[in-house]
Amino acid sequence: MIIKDLQPFSIREDAGFKELINYLETGYKIPSRYILNNTLLDAQYTEVQKKLKEELESVKYVSITTDGWTSRATTSYQAETAHYLLNWELKSALLGCFECHERHTAEYIKNELNRLLIHWSIQNKIFVCVTDNAANMKAAIRLSNYEHLTCVAHTLNLVVRAGLQDCELGDLIKKIKAIVEHVHKSPVATKKLIAMQKQLRSNQKPVKLKRDVVTRWNSTLDMIERICSLQEPLEASLGILHNPVENLSEGEWQTLPDVIKILKPFKQLTREMSSGNKVTISMVLASIESMSTIIENLETNASTDSGKKLTNKIITEFKSRFKNCNRHPVLSKAALLDPRFKKLAFRFDASSYESAKDALKTELQKEFNFHKLSGERVEPNENGSTSAVSTDDTDANNDSIWKDFDALATSASASNSTVSSSIITMRQYLEERIIPRNECPSKWWKARAILYPELSNLAEKYLSVTATSVPSERTFSESGQILSERRSSIQPKRMEKILFLNMNQRFLP
Repeated sequence: MIIKDLQPFSIREDAGFKELINYLETGYKIPSRYILNNTLLDAQYTEVQKKLKEELESVKYVSITTDGWTSRATTSYQAETAHYLLNWELKSALLGCFECHERHTAEYIKNELNRLLIHWSIQNKIFVCVTDNAANMKAAIRLSNYEHLTCVAHTLNLVVRAGLQDCELGDLIKKIKAIVEHVHKSPVATKKLIAMQKQLRSNQKPVKLKRDVVTRWNSTLDMIERICSLQEPLEASLGILHNPVENLSEGEWQTLPDVIKILKPFKQLTREMSSGNKVTISMVLASIESMSTIIENLETNASTDSGKKLTNKIITEFKSRFKNCNRHPVLSKAALLDPRFKKLAFRFDASSYESAKDALKTELQKEFNFHKLSGERVEPNENGSTSAVSTDDTDANNDSIWKDFDALATSASASNSTVSSSIITMRQYLEERIIPRNECPSKWWKARAILYPELSNLAEKYLSVTATSVPSERTFSESGQILSERRSSIQPKRMEKILFLNMNQRFLP
């Protein structure tokens, strides 16, 4: 309960809990808080660390996410999560959530990040790190010499926020927030709203207004959708209460459906990209191109001036923030290596497709070189079958006058073989049919790992990356539950252990 449900250690002293344990097992002695704190928790922590370390040793490539958070006790924390494919199944783990003792400078974040990676012995397996758009985070990853990837969900949220703030909708949002806050804080207004819903919509269950939370993506849209759906009972309630808070004008009510229509695709995409149990990184390029088309079409369908202004601002902001994503090495290679997308992810940018294909081909050549065996090596040919390439020296006399020439010819032959092998493999892969978008790319690669051994290594590398830094942010959601009023004075080290075990529950017995 303490690890899985994040209950405080003091639960063992609660009368109801003691009665429950006594009912289930008469005479059972509940371990003391000291035993729970210092013996059982530490033993679990050590065991899970060992299991995670063993798992990390068995994988080739690891991507990470990192983010910062400040608790209600004004203690700063940094979280880091790891993501990888193991037997073609997506795995994720919390590497650590540690207290920050200095200012969050790029240098400090870099040092703490490297310290944790060295602890897990994966510093040489990391190739990309996903963070939000904060300048110190970007600089820290750059100093660490890892490829940086900006959180897609965070970027989408910035696009929406910029649109709402710069299109004369800021005052409208403030008015909606004022209404929502008044109803939430006033028992009279809450009861009246529920009563009016029962009266006007007797066949529907009454609902409450939703609040906008700055740190919660899509909450502004949720708030607008809910107040729009409750327009009739809300206006009736406020009228009966003699308008204790300013209501929306008729024009403002008419604007809300346009705002909802414009923001809904962003909510859908944010949810898809934030999924923790499916491949998301390879979806980014295709989804961005689809979003561009959708929001441009919305401009012509907006029925109000505010809706058109919002669409124009969002189009400008969206294009600005995602303008170079087709050239990002991780995003482009992941899209090519996903059998659901391949070239379709670049349908509006042929030059980026060719650049990505060339970059992937170059990396594939390195894979062939790395896996090239001494003696005979089975290489793919144009027909998709294989042929043997011999690298044995046929001249038994090492003092032959042809010694240097033969060595040069063998080297050239091996080089040509590697290049041709990568070209043939890429061609064969790209010519395979596109699979449906709702199918799992990792299952597809698992079935073809023998056919494309070198290329499947790259698929395992790039498809394991998560498109957002949401895993790190979810860690802080759990942290908020741990640092409750009943446990506000918990020591950071103790909280780190509880959080580590909670987020890595799959290793618990």
